[in-house]
Amino acid sequence: MKKIVLLCFSFVFAVSSVWAQERLVTGKVTSAEDGSTLPGVNVVVKGTTNGTVTDVDGNYKLSVPASGGSLVFSFIGLATQEVAIGERSVIDIGLGLDVKQLTEVVVTAQGIEREQKSLGYAQTTIGSTLLNNKPETDVGRALQGRTPGLQILNSSGMAGSASKINIRGTSTFNGNSQPLWVVNGVPVNTDQNSITSDFTDGQVSPTRFLDIDPNNIESISVLRGLNATTLYGSQGRNGVILVTTKTGSSKGAQNKFSGS
Repeated sequence: MKKIVLLCFSFVFAVSSVWAQERLVTGKVTSAEDGSTLPGVNVVVKGTTNGTVTDVDGNYKLSVPASGGSLVFSFIGLATQEVAIGERSVIDIGLGLDVKQLTEVVVTAQGIEREQKSLGYAQTTIGSTLLNNKPETDVGRALQGRTPGLQILNSSGMAGSASKINIRGTSTFNGNSQPLWVVNGVPVNTDQNSITSDFTDGQVSPTRFLDIDPNNIESISVLRGLNATTLYGSQGRNGVILVTTKTGSSKGAQNKFSGS
């Protein structure tokens, strides 16, 4: 009987010792941009496989070593953060955007975001920063010298004249080697307005891509491979230029002035 009692006491002490080695940490993960809650964020004790994910309200609960350590918060598109636990039992954190990860994500023809290295075709993306560093009157001139394999023929420079763009060469049976322009997922007809000739007194007939203000463009993606252009059917046989325009942000009103 004494042996059984001693065994029970030993078991209780062992369990108490295990419980004493861990403690519970709770908290909430929000967006550093607007303060909204972030569900699905990975929360892991650094150096272990012990982890959890935040619920729909951004809350989490996790057992951590009594000695402390660090928590690692990670989510796709957001900057990974490492926070020392210390003696705290409640750890709230705000995650900001990871600019490096966002630049590696592109939008495909179906509107699906994928990493650029995972695409099976050639694609060149130009951001708004590069476009603003080289102000031009139209998008065609803004692309010159920034995309490999892109041939741009500038006209006389007269008002209303356009640039002639070729991505996959100039050989054609119907005389039209212009690429397909897709603005925010919608194909745009950029045929020359003149039906008689592409050139008039050294001037290239204007097209609809002159209507696009380069200052309103967020990014431009140029698709050159045959596998990419087949996503748009026969219209994309000469290549595709994807234009994504800028949208509103939560930074508030801003004024911009430039002059020369």
